[in-house]
Order: sequence, then structure tokens, then C-alpha cells
Amino acid sequence: MKNILREELERAWHSPRILLAMLLALAFMGYGFTTILDRSWVPAGYSFADLWFFVYVASDFPFILPLVAVLPFADSLAVDQSEGFLRYLVVRTNYRKYLTAKFLTNALITAVAVFLPLAGLYLFANIIAPRTTVPINSWAAQISGRPSGFMEPFFVAHPDGFILCVTLMAVFVGISYSSLGMAISLIYSNRYLVWGAPCAIYLMAHFVASKTHLFGPDWSPVSALYGNIAPPNLQSLASLFLNPLAVLLLAVAVVTVLGQRKRILR
Repeated sequence: MKNILREELERAWHSPRILLAMLLALAFMGYGFTTILDRSWVPAGYSFADLWFFVYVASDFPFILPLVAVLPFADSLAVDQSEGFLRYLVVRTNYRKYLTAKFLTNALITAVAVFLPLAGLYLFANIIAPRTTVPINSWAAQISGRPSGFMEPFFVAHPDGFILCVTLMAVFVGISYSSLGMAISLIYSNRYLVWGAPCAIYLMAHFVASKTHLFGPDWSPVSALYGNIAPPNLQSLASLFLNPLAVLLLAVAVVTVLGQRKRILR
């Protein structure tokens, strides 16, 4: 198991697509920062945490997260299948260990691709904005760069903890959707489907949850990342977990039902 995992990690690290995914995230964050370059409208007391959250939201990073998540490694299982490597690989090792190593590697690489750009934004915000958090009463929370709803007191009391929480939620959501993408390759081994299906499901889930009456806004994946997508009276702590947990369970179900060795190697 250790040898397989090491080989998969080396393969993932040497792929330029992990760098491409992080550069894509940073490019969007750079765009988000350009919206605040004219500091004349920024209220007094604007802190590092306000800057971090403002850029995070203005960059639309939560909407490109599934692409950042699936781009580095989620299609590797589909590539192994379509190019005939899978039969050779499972002769050398146990099929279950191979599949476990694939999903673990994918989760680790996804975590790196999502975490590092947000950590870089945190360092950047600390360099160019003051650490002091001053109450902003004359601006709407979303305009000023602060979350609304149940997350706002956490932001004001523990801005560093809030940033870490949102970053870890982004990692969790990214891992859920990249795992779903890899699981989809067990149904049909097409790398473009592996990339496109999780992104489509992500955006459709957000649309259905926030724009229709079928589900509440707590089911939106963007709610898990923004913490302020809905009015405070429509939001709850469940918004942080419902969608990514459901997607992760769906990925597990697909692997359990459709990931048997006999089916994949027939």
C-alpha cells in the first residue's frame, strides 16, 4: 500500500496541472483584488481579515473551486482505464489497495491545490492591511468585506480562526467534488466527463438550492464556502456540511456499487 501511494503521489507532484490549478485560483484572486485598488471607497478600520474575505468573495473563487479541485489529479483513474494501464497495474498489486491509493492521492493533491492559494492570500492580506479589527457599522457586511449571518460574530471575535475555518471548508468541498469526479470515472472513463460533471453538479446544486423552492439555501455548496449567501434568518450551521457531505457520500456509494474489480476489468 505504501509503495503504491508513494508512486501515485510522485506521479501527481510531477504533473504540471497542480501548478495550473493553483495559478488559476491565484489569477481569480488577483482579479478580486483589482476591485479594491481604488481605496477611496474603503471604510476606515479595514483590516487584513476584511481584505481577505473581500478578495475571496469578489474573485468568485467559490464558483471555480470544483475546477481547481478536479484539474490536478481526478482524471488519473480514467486515464489509467482508457489507456490500458489499469490491467497492468492491478497485476502488480491488489486492486483495492490501488483504488484506495488513487483516492487518497487525489484527496491530498486537491487539498494542496485549494489550500495554498488561500494561505497565500492570507499572507498577502497580513502584509498590506493592518491586523486590528475595527467594527464597521456604516457599511453592509458583504460590501465591507465581512460575512453576514451566524458567521459574523465568529469573524469579528476570531478573524484568523474564521479564515482558517473557511479555508478548511473550501478544502473539504474541493475533496468531496474531486472524489466524485474520480468516482464518475468508474462509470465512464472519459477525462472530460471527470472534469465537467462535478463542475456541472456543483453549479446546478447551487442554482437549485438558492433559486428554487426544492431545497433551502443550506444545501448550496456556495453556502458552505461563503457563510453569507442567504439572509441570516434562512441560514444555519448545517449549510457548512450538508452539500459537501452529501456529495462525498454519493462518491462513496458510486465506488461501493460500481467499483468492483470484475466490472472494471471485464
